Amino acid sequence: MKRNFATIYAVFCALLLTAGFVAVFLFAWQSGIPAIIQCLIGLFISCVFSPIVHELGHVVFASAVKMDCVYMKAFCFKIYLKNGKKRFGFASPFAPDQTQVLPKSGGNMARRTWIYAIGGLAFSFIFMTAILITALLISHYMLWGLLPYTAYLFFMNVLPLEYPNGKTDIGVCVGIQKGYDAEKNMLSAMEIQGQLAEGKTFSEIDEQWYTNVPQLCEDEPMFAMMLDLRYRYYLDKQDMDNAAACLNRLVGIMDYLPLSECGKIAAELVYMNALRGEMPQAEENAKACQSFLRGNTVTAKRVLAAWSAASGHLEHAKALKEQGEACLQFERIAGVVKFEKNLLARIEL
Repeated sequence: MKRNFATIYAVFCALLLTAGFVAVFLFAWQSGIPAIIQCLIGLFISCVFSPIVHELGHVVFASAVKMDCVYMKAFCFKIYLKNGKKRFGFASPFAPDQTQVLPKSGGNMARRTWIYAIGGLAFSFIFMTAILITALLISHYMLWGLLPYTAYLFFMNVLPLEYPNGKTDIGVCVGIQKGYDAEKNMLSAMEIQGQLAEGKTFSEIDEQWYTNVPQLCEDEPMFAMMLDLRYRYYLDKQDMDNAAACLNRLVGIMDYLPLSECGKIAAELVYMNALRGEMPQAEENAKACQSFLRGNTVTAKRVLAAWSAASGHLEHAKALKEQGEACLQFERIAGVVKFEKNLLARIEL
């Protein structure tokens, strides 16, 4: 029922957007071609800047509560991490706009996440209100052209709904306040990330953050996230049976995951196969993650080093361990650096 209402509401907003465009252009039509051109310029500017303003709201509010932006996509622009540094690039304008952040510390995660989530809507409201007031005062056609799409983005996010690409900002805020299962899992995951940023490894973080969370459906994104974190917790503790159980469960839900995540899971399978001396299985699983294993990351080097050591290629394994240690300079999270260092040290040559 909620999904159906979200669809109806999205269609309603689209109809209002169309009506807004028509009204503005009919208004401009009475003043001639220059006014129409000004409206078109306003429309283009709104398509570019409205999503940027929204995502910047998330970034600014996240920074205020000690969270670090690791990815932002707005219109056709993106900021992303590569080799531990933030880069600017271009993205498809048709891909969903989004901002991803990681906490720099643990504690008070519900309040901090609520503030981060509301940031985009707050900036959108300020931007929309500023345009409306200025348009009423100045009555410039470009400003009226800015208004329909800017208002559309705001109203698409103002109700607690869930669209195919995820919950609205208000939806996340309501979920945090009411303690919904998905948000409880999200807050646990973010608390773990915050403590990792402080320098703790996975096994040094209290087990309750990994296990004391509600059970989710397998197709929920947070289900895979928590399962992956539990895998790393048990791996860090050298509880290989539980680590293998978590990893096998991840394999069972790969149909719900992006291809990039599937490659990472297959690589960890190769690692576990190597530790257990299951060389035929390691070789078979490696076929599913060749692209990931060619990457210059500490995880890829660690997996290859373990595989080479189990195969008896000790010199090659030694070189891969050294390459993995060199890759640690690109890792921004102190706890992950310690975790991967420990795993590399366990590979016997």
